[in-house]
Amino acid sequence: MKKSFCKFIVTAMVATTFLSGCDSAQLNLNSDDDTPTEESTEEISEDNEDASSDDSAEDTSKDDESDNTDASTQDTSEDNDEDDSQKPSSTQSIEELSDYDSAETMEGDELSSSELEKLEEYLNQVDNYGFTLASYKNADQIDWGYVFAYGAGIENCDYSQEAVDAYLEASDEFDSVEYDLIALSGEDVRAFVEDKTGITDFDASLVSDFVYVEEYDIFFSQVSDCYMKDVRCEAGVRNGDVLQIIFHVGFQTNNRRLTIEETGDSDNPYRFFSNRELWEENAVKVIDGTIYQNTGTITCAVVDSDKGPDIEIIVDNAVTCVAHPRFRDSQDINIEQYSDVVEVEFWDVDDDGAADMIVILSDGSDSVAVLCKGYVNQWSEGYTEPKAEVTKWLSENVSDMTADNAISYILDHKDEFNDI
Repeated sequence: MKKSFCKFIVTAMVATTFLSGCDSAQLNLNSDDDTPTEESTEEISEDNEDASSDDSAEDTSKDDESDNTDASTQDTSEDNDEDDSQKPSSTQSIEELSDYDSAETMEGDELSSSELEKLEEYLNQVDNYGFTLASYKNADQIDWGYVFAYGAGIENCDYSQEAVDAYLEASDEFDSVEYDLIALSGEDVRAFVEDKTGITDFDASLVSDFVYVEEYDIFFSQVSDCYMKDVRCEAGVRNGDVLQIIFHVGFQTNNRRLTIEETGDSDNPYRFFSNRELWEENAVKVIDGTIYQNTGTITCAVVDSDKGPDIEIIVDNAVTCVAHPRFRDSQDINIEQYSDVVEVEFWDVDDDGAADMIVILSDGSDSVAVLCKGYVNQWSEGYTEPKAEVTKWLSENVSDMTADNAISYILDHKDEFNDI
């Protein structure tokens, strides 16, 4: 499986900052963003409409007959627009119906308890379970490593020792077969992907955590455990052939919303379209985490836990990393009294290439800064447990406790910081 990533790369020459999530997608936080905003897009559209109206007015003033023709055409167009607006929502595309970025469920008829039970049984099957675990906005973004982790119900193909040797030689993880070997033929994998999603030009390189031996057209992996049948369907709606299911899986914190489409094929009754984490449900506060000396922001959801606030980093409506801004018992600072997250800011303060996070916590009258250091190793990436000594050092030396001031002080006193 892919781990939770929180890499932080600072490219000084272009003043660009990246923050990557567990899906390995990197968020470009360059402050120079030429992409039109929704507002600017609307203004452009209005300008075009005005220009079009001016041109039309000029044309009709030149020719009365053309005016009559244009008016008739406009009436017909308006009638067609009215007809389109009155079409049932089932004629909308699945993208429009699912509305991935919205935290709300689409409009439709509620699924019955018996329908939810059948869907729960379906999603807990080994060939479908992997589609429930990670977020994807559409089928092209599915993490196939999750889907095929336990073979997805596909029988192992015939393979030779030469094929296994080629796999082991190419593997960065194994030099021998130590666990149950999974060997899936490329033909079976491509057929499975088409049946489950409709994708017909599947790229073999997209199957993470497998080694694809092109010479034999076989995907190899090893597994030492079995998948858990732990999907619980909570609610759902139907709109035409499109279904949305609210469900919970395993030990994940947040509910998810799965969008699937009925196919009419009894062997493959549904196609998977999107899986959206409903992180907003548990968030007690949403903060725009800033990038030090950069206008870019990262969405951070504050979630209460029995030990204090946690901070979920949100990229494309998926939790990509979680930080715990607290430390063990300290004689100098009772961190439990600081339960309100006021500010979050990111920067690589120790120049190790990993995103460090400064969190400003408040008890209502006083504030402290907690440094969550980013780390990267060969197994995972994330945040280490903060040190009380750093928080104490910053409290003693920074009078106006803001994230910007805390980071500036660290950068201006690197020798002291490194000693701590």
